[in-house]
Amino acid sequence: MDLLHFLNQRLKFVEYFHASTTASFEEVRRKIEAGEPPYVDTRNPEYADEPLFLEEWERADAAMTITGAACLDLLQSTFHEFLDNYMDLIGNKEIIPHLSEMGKKSWFGNYRAFFQEHLQIDWAASGADLDLLEQAILTRNDFTHNIDLFSLAALQTPFHSTKYPDSAFADPRWKNLFTQGTRLTVPGETLQRTIETLRTLCQYLDHERHELMRRGGRRLVWQPEPKAEEAQK
Repeated sequence: MDLLHFLNQRLKFVEYFHASTTASFEEVRRKIEAGEPPYVDTRNPEYADEPLFLEEWERADAAMTITGAACLDLLQSTFHEFLDNYMDLIGNKEIIPHLSEMGKKSWFGNYRAFFQEHLQIDWAASGADLDLLEQAILTRNDFTHNIDLFSLAALQTPFHSTKYPDSAFADPRWKNLFTQGTRLTVPGETLQRTIETLRTLCQYLDHERHELMRRGGRRLVWQPEPKAEEAQK
């Protein structure tokens, strides 16, 4: 199976979906900022205490962010499926349910540790920005589980902010405000960097898969770590 072919098809769709969907929202913001029809403020400036089309601008801005969040969700599911199929192709699919025993508190960390310890494949050797990729996954999780009920925003969880206090997805407009959480955003350029990061990592992993199979594979029998009381016997 050509994993990279299917991966690239999905990544190209994410690029297409984001570009075509956000274009109309970006145009609304541009017209409001430029004062172009139908967003022409005809009020007397003396009595204009706030921007006339602020609600419309904020709605378009939120729509762009939510579209970006949907793209992060697609990227996460794509990467997850790539890894699951990878494990199947190297004959280790039955190990997937046990990966949580790696103890890294996330599927991303568990997979990375498994590859390092059991397959001798170091993700860092790919040259991909693994920190950015993990931030994208954490941001996706925050949009799924930490939505602000009183707005269309998602807030950075304490776990995310502790691990990445200067997250690439933290909205710079909120970073220095004394609020109970930093709002998250998904800038187009950051999403594109995330896509390229995922592509780089998966290209490396696929190359290593072929090398692994050329050497005869590495089928494993999962042996969970002994419990503390058993280890002392």
